Amino acid sequence: MEYTIFNTAWGPFGFVSEGKRLIRTFLPQPRVDIRRAIRKNWPDAEENLGALPRFRRQVVDYFTGRRVQFKVDLELTSQPPFRAEVLKACNKIPYGKTASYADLARAAGNAGAARAVGSAMANNPLPLVVPCHRVLCSDGSLGGFSSPSGVKEKLRLLTMENADVIRSSALHSEANVVAAC
Repeated sequence: MEYTIFNTAWGPFGFVSEGKRLIRTFLPQPRVDIRRAIRKNWPDAEENLGALPRFRRQVVDYFTGRRVQFKVDLELTSQPPFRAEVLKACNKIPYGKTASYADLARAAGNAGAARAVGSAMANNPLPLVVPCHRVLCSDGSLGGFSSPSGVKEKLRLLTMENADVIRSSALHSEANVVAAC
């Protein structure tokens, strides 16, 4: 088990990996916070600045505004089956596009489980790579985002990606930014 913390245009980004498989990602936030979370959950992980170099370059490129499709093996076997299916479905949402929680519930095989999809997104161990920021409420509102900066970061990511939904001026109102699904 190893971890890497490195700088991006948006600040320090971190990840935990085992071999060539990505276990956990940490969106940009203070380096000390990433290191604290890693030490708490993976106390035996060793820092390896050379881990997954292609993935690191993709993350750096992403945060400079380049269109990136992350090509890295994901570790999802520790997830409950439905949650793993939701994360796999979410992983298929293309750059600049969005899907609803209900869309992901259908794609994961349980059309009535939009709330469970919300829970899966809130507990996504691989934010950015599994693009939970691209998942919106059925009414087009942003819903939540469990990152250090919350829904503001979700909006920032979608804006950078020039996501179709962000072109709608209705989403820029403060009421919609904090709306619950």
